[in-house]
Amino acid sequence: MNNILLDELFYALTLAALPFIIHYYYNDYFPSIWESKTILYAVYTAYYVFVLLLHHSPLPGMLMLGLNITGIVLLSFLYKGKILWRIGAGLFIVALIMLSDAATAPVYTTSEYIFTLFLSKILMFLLVKITLRFTKAFGEGNLGSWYWIGLFCFPFISILSIAKLSGELSLREYPALYPILSGGMLLINFLIILLCDRVLTIQSAQNKNYLLEQQNTYYMNQYLLTKERQQEVFTFQHDFRNILLGLRSQLQAGEKDAGLNDVDKLLGVIELSSGGCNTGSILIDSIMNYKQQFANKLGIAFHSDIQIPPQLDLDAYAISIILGNTLDNAIEACKHPDLTEPYIKFQFHYHKGTLFIRIQNPYQHSIRTNHFGELATTKRDKHFHGIGLKSVKKAVEETGGIWDITYENQIFQVEICLFNIEILSVAETEQKCTS
Repeated sequence: MNNILLDELFYALTLAALPFIIHYYYNDYFPSIWESKTILYAVYTAYYVFVLLLHHSPLPGMLMLGLNITGIVLLSFLYKGKILWRIGAGLFIVALIMLSDAATAPVYTTSEYIFTLFLSKILMFLLVKITLRFTKAFGEGNLGSWYWIGLFCFPFISILSIAKLSGELSLREYPALYPILSGGMLLINFLIILLCDRVLTIQSAQNKNYLLEQQNTYYMNQYLLTKERQQEVFTFQHDFRNILLGLRSQLQAGEKDAGLNDVDKLLGVIELSSGGCNTGSILIDSIMNYKQQFANKLGIAFHSDIQIPPQLDLDAYAISIILGNTLDNAIEACKHPDLTEPYIKFQFHYHKGTLFIRIQNPYQHSIRTNHFGELATTKRDKHFHGIGLKSVKKAVEETGGIWDITYENQIFQVEICLFNIEILSVAETEQKCTS
């Protein structure tokens, strides 16, 4: 068989591994938009044909390189995720592919060429596996400007450098230098990815610690409320006999009005001591009572309609994020000076394994959205604000729930449904509380 024909045959054969490697890489970081695998197969097959045709086209080298980069980056749009993360991931996989090809030593025979074709694809797959193995938080969260610049620039510079070096005739006199340079650039890109992942891991740990601090604050507040009510009950029990004696003497003396006034005062004390959220779920009660107290201090009316059984099997982490952030956003909106009657309406219902949550509040500030229709913060500090509802969305989706946001007629509303919520037995509830 003609050597050229043999080269092209094995090139086409080994090229089939490239779509698999790219999908394997993207799919680990970002969930696919399409549930049907047929669509993914069709798109990646079209990409394979595109690259194969590009390989045989007479186009200039830099134009072919640009089309290859564009094709791989466009494949990232088959997956969900922030556009900056997907572009960054696309540039990195392009650099990894090109540097893996370049890391193999120059060849001069057909057998050596065929061997390097297989070797480069195996090297690509191993490098992707190593990258995915050592990165845990890549693709989520927010990075600072310098990290984004590094994530974009280093792969791009590596791609242009390797393309430039491939045309340098002087390097052919030193065949070992080409793989060394390619390996060095691979290492730098890998370290950049690890650095970004490390920053994201630290951010995630800080967010979890903040959430734990919030939960501890909720629980401590609930403990103080419970202790205060318990003291009121003890005091009431101690004074109850004396109160009855006083009422008896007033009624015997014919002082009916005075006796009725004392009864009204007594009922007022009982009603006051039984106020607040008291569902029987310490998680819900802790969060709701803390947020209600905070809202009341700001003069915000808090109307709650809670109808749930006390022994619900709730994910403390997800519920803390969902209730904490949605109520914080509602309170923040109600603090606007132009609102004359700020209020928060909170509904929390349970029916046949489904938990329904609805939060309504008025607003006066302008609501902005980005290019994807997502709400954007109006505060100056973009890095620390505007992530509340994103955290809620993530928590809802991770628990298999759905949510919806509407803002019409100056009323902001968040609706959330969480499914497959079970009711625990008393023994299971006690075991969960003590574990």
